[in-house]
Amino acid sequence: MDLDGGGPWATALLLGVVYGATLCTLTCSPFIAAYVVGTDRGTRRGVWLSLVFNAGRVATYAGLGLAVGLAGSAFVEGGALARWGALLFGAVVVGVGIYLAARRRPRACGCERETSLARRLAARLRPGEGAGRETYAALMGVLIGLVPCPPLVALLVAAAAYGSAATGLGMGLLFGLGTVLSPMLLVAAAAGWFSERVAREAPLARHGVTRAAGALLVLLGAWTVYRAVVAGGGPL
Repeated sequence: MDLDGGGPWATALLLGVVYGATLCTLTCSPFIAAYVVGTDRGTRRGVWLSLVFNAGRVATYAGLGLAVGLAGSAFVEGGALARWGALLFGAVVVGVGIYLAARRRPRACGCERETSLARRLAARLRPGEGAGRETYAALMGVLIGLVPCPPLVALLVAAAAYGSAATGLGMGLLFGLGTVLSPMLLVAAAAGWFSERVAREAPLARHGVTRAAGALLVLLGAWTVYRAVVAGGGPL
């Protein structure tokens, strides 16, 4: 990959845009779509959760760029980063999926003031409740970023050649921002629209759809863990 033709910054951004419109959308869309359907409703909320998810990915890519700028390409060679990243990401996805698939319907209760601070905080950190929606979307984005795809690995190896933390950080950040400009936003918007439509026109089916979305996340997370353990932790 020639980074000198348009400069490292332009090349990183262009690579991110191309990857985001193709492989990134295929890889990430099932996770974010199932999460949106299982936790929230509405087109805007779907887009918002997708942006939060992508913000986590961008932060990880920038951090990886900074790391290779400081430590060199050995930081991403050998597959250890991809393997452990896949294990962590898959475990979190399975956990979120189990919670969504197994949780009971919330009961109407006027006891918010009597609930302890610890319980209120725990409720906000549960997937699909309060701020937990954004929390877990961001966490999944951060962790999936630790499973480097081939274009990202190539970019990081090239960034390491510059031997500059600032250059590595900038290239990782621009690559991540480029991937955000992808059909994934449309997929998340469609998932939010579908969830809202089910809740409005078939409210009795809403809980079943949430369970199905949770079950899908469990399967996706389990497959990710399987690839990391059995198939050597390669790209998703």
